[in-house]
Amino acid sequence: MRKGRSVLPLLLQKKTIKTRLFPVFLLLLPIIFSIIVFFGYSQAKQFYYQNEIEKMNRQLNSTFQILTLYDERVKEDSLSLSEAEYEARNLLAGPKRPDGTRNSDAVDLTMQSGESFLVFNSQGILVVHPQLEGRNLFHLSASEGQTLAQEVLREGKSVITYPSLVPGSQKSENKIAIVRYFPQWDWYVSLITTETYFYKQLSDLKTLLVILVFGSYLITAVLLYNTQRKEKALLSSKLRGEQLIETNQSILKTLAVALEERDSYTSGHSQRVAFYMRIMGKNMNFDNKTLETMYTGGLLHDIGKIGIEDSILLKPGRLTDEEYEIIRSHPIRGEALLKRLYAESGRHDSDEIQKIMVITRHHHERFDGRGYPDQLVGEEIPLLARVTAVADAFDAMTSSRAYRKGLSYSKACDELVRNSGTQFCPTVVDVFFQCVTEEVFLQAHHISRANELLDRFQEKNEVSLTHPISS
Repeated sequence: MRKGRSVLPLLLQKKTIKTRLFPVFLLLLPIIFSIIVFFGYSQAKQFYYQNEIEKMNRQLNSTFQILTLYDERVKEDSLSLSEAEYEARNLLAGPKRPDGTRNSDAVDLTMQSGESFLVFNSQGILVVHPQLEGRNLFHLSASEGQTLAQEVLREGKSVITYPSLVPGSQKSENKIAIVRYFPQWDWYVSLITTETYFYKQLSDLKTLLVILVFGSYLITAVLLYNTQRKEKALLSSKLRGEQLIETNQSILKTLAVALEERDSYTSGHSQRVAFYMRIMGKNMNFDNKTLETMYTGGLLHDIGKIGIEDSILLKPGRLTDEEYEIIRSHPIRGEALLKRLYAESGRHDSDEIQKIMVITRHHHERFDGRGYPDQLVGEEIPLLARVTAVADAFDAMTSSRAYRKGLSYSKACDELVRNSGTQFCPTVVDVFFQCVTEEVFLQAHHISRANELLDRFQEKNEVSLTHPISS
């Protein structure tokens, strides 16, 4: 089997490498997105924290203005200190109930949800508290404010985050406090809120970001799944395309052989033309892929004759004008047939298929422009078609017909020389003489099957290729 079709596996391999990199890229996207979200959220949390602390400070400033007003009334003797403190307690924590606790729902100050006031003095005695008023913070458990008192009185902190037990349960929750000292009454006024309320708005953003990150991984998983499916489908499609192309090639080559078997005089013509073309292409330094394309094009150059009736194709006598026009239509017929058979071929083979169709359509063009079907002139004729024209004419001249005997090698060469520059491209004729020797000619006429012909050419390497010229 020939090696010309080995190009596709290489292309598939390159494509596979690319498709393997794509899933890695997809996996990196949600990871990078998660990192960006994490750092972005950290920055947003820091900014949010500072903003909320500023809000609590403003609330505390308003409270201190009220306490200052009470203190001024004490100095004016319009209120006693105990009366002023009493009113301040009611203002900050609500009026007392009969059981000694304070009704925080009746607090007149406007505060955010979850915020409350806690006031203690320099001895740690709770001056204002909804339930534990009058108790010493240092004698209490860590359930309410002991850590707060320690960090304020002993460490001098003004913004504190501390743990506190939820009333009526063993669960602990963190609280955030802003503390400021009111020296006139020896009060440490603390505005307190739970972290849950403090970060409530940010928590909504956090939930949204978590959903987005999770969504990015979910989308990535879906894309990876679809990518794998498409990759498998693509690979299957490529393989089917390869199989279809190989099948089409086999069908076409079989048709080409069957076409020639209709007439014993033309048997082996396409195989010999393909053989000559490959030898000439080798001399012109074409790459292996192009040589394989030339060989296939040579086999199929007359495929358009497959639909022509035997009464015309095999007619021994002179053709009528109408019959001659039908014969002249075979390049166009052949191109149309190839287009239909190659319609499902992959894009990776489009250049090779186009070259084969160019050979089929233009192998009867003449260098002087008097050929058919398009009357192309000189180098307007594609190079591969010019090579085919020389190989085709040479084999036609040296093959016997019902109405004439084939020319000898030397006489056919004389005809090529005589028609060089008119019917044939001079450069291609020169190439022909450099590589198609009489030995090659004899070898070609002793072999009738294309694969056998090519294998012998490759294995024995009997052809001497010298003085190559540029294509």
